[in-house]
Amino acid sequence: MKRLYLTVEGQTEQAFAVEVLQPHLFVFNVFVTKPRLIGPHGRRGDRIPQGGMFHTFVHALADMKRWLLEDRSHEVRFSMMVDLYALPHDVPGHAEAMALIDPHAQAATLEAALADTVQDQRFIPYVQVHEFEALLLAAPEKFAELFEQRARQIAMLTAECDAFASSELINHGQHTHPKARIKQYLVDYDENVDGPLLAQAMGLDRIRQKCPHFDQWLTKLENLDREGAS
Repeated sequence: MKRLYLTVEGQTEQAFAVEVLQPHLFVFNVFVTKPRLIGPHGRRGDRIPQGGMFHTFVHALADMKRWLLEDRSHEVRFSMMVDLYALPHDVPGHAEAMALIDPHAQAATLEAALADTVQDQRFIPYVQVHEFEALLLAAPEKFAELFEQRARQIAMLTAECDAFASSELINHGQHTHPKARIKQYLVDYDENVDGPLLAQAMGLDRIRQKCPHFDQWLTKLENLDREGAS
């Protein structure tokens, strides 16, 4: 069995990894340890860490390199799940990636640059296009399971999403990125509580159909235990 150390941007992704990814990958003989938060992890007084990179990536990259040194086993893999939306400009490959039009190409360019910077074959970088909520917009009608008597708002949100071939292509403008679109119709959406619950309700199969970049990453993780097998 392979062990996977996952570093994530916030509490929403942390809960998603524990509640959705962990049981799914266990079937593929991959054990996901409790994900670590990027950024101001660790308690400060009575405050619970929120994660996030704010305006710089340097600390996240330093954390990732340090964690790689903590466990040098060949049976361990590491991955980093960060959002393309509002990604700090000091991320390796940022200028080259942002010169591209296709967000999937942007993410792939950033991932290649991160892998080249870290220089450890056990590291599998992942950039979420454009943010976690893109996964939820793969099946926006599922919001009805948590938000009762919001049929009109959910129908309008669904109509917006239907205009995109993939929910990963929903743009990342200040007022039009996935989370902003959700909040426009469902102002009480709580990403840390509702996000993981909605992901569980729609299931990974539905998400993968509408999120090809996420599907590629998950496929890599599913095959970790087969690496080196004859």
